[in-house]
Amino acid sequence: MQIKRQNIPLNALRVFETVARQQNMARAADELCVTHSAVSQQVRKLEDLLNARLFDRSHKPLRLTAKGESLLASVTHGLDILARGTGQICHGEIDGEVNVSCVPGLGANWFVHMLGEFMRSHDKVRFRVFTEFWQQPGQREEVDLAIIYGSADHPGKRVTRLGHPEFFPVCSPQLLNTRHVIRHASELLGYTLLHDHGEDTWARWFAATGVEGQGTGRNLIFDSAHLSLQAARTGHGIALADAATVQKDLIEGRLIRLLSQSIPATHPYYIVTPPADRLNPAVLALETWLLEQYRMIERKRPV
Repeated sequence: MQIKRQNIPLNALRVFETVARQQNMARAADELCVTHSAVSQQVRKLEDLLNARLFDRSHKPLRLTAKGESLLASVTHGLDILARGTGQICHGEIDGEVNVSCVPGLGANWFVHMLGEFMRSHDKVRFRVFTEFWQQPGQREEVDLAIIYGSADHPGKRVTRLGHPEFFPVCSPQLLNTRHVIRHASELLGYTLLHDHGEDTWARWFAATGVEGQGTGRNLIFDSAHLSLQAARTGHGIALADAATVQKDLIEGRLIRLLSQSIPATHPYYIVTPPADRLNPAVLALETWLLEQYRMIERKRPV
């Protein structure tokens, strides 16, 4: 059974680690400032979730089972990393250089803005940022953190799902100044459609709206979302975008959203880093920041 990241029982794992270290539930309860019953319930909850016995209760002091020993090693390592990272954040001691790679569209239209806010809170961290086209990865071995689009299969790496974008049509408000208000997806066929990497995403969007047939407008194809969005800002046509890449554009009025229909991207965004034992605190802090910022966007996503 694979437990999803958002469902990891962090409190139960902390209780488990304390009991394993103390070899006694009463002493663990004293350390955690909770009741013996609360500790016992958390351990039972974890065992039920994992469908495995973690302690051999016939022994005094408590003895870990084989599965308990295996889990303890991972939990102890994870808690050590969290303690080191949060401790250095609290003391303002995060410093060093972080090399980051990001796909161009998300990099230029979202990551750079997030990076500015992060740097204001961590002024001792230095950054080098690269762009990397998702079809042609080439720098990932050299970076400390990569934001990618595509597969989660990266052996030897630590991979965390950032989020799964939803695409919807956007354009410059000036594009519609002399045209009527668009009320149906079929009306977009009369405009220039801006594509990145090919026409598949627009084809999927029209299929989701039930629109068939060929448009009378032009098609402009770019090799990145960054270029297609820039073309949309300058009024060259209508592009498909996700909430992260056009968040500031929508707020500041450079782009407007057309219609409510959206479609999921064919792939999620992932954050790829070295294994946990090679993560430095600055990378861990940046990853935590990016995950929270992206999830704020997802929580605001229209239904």
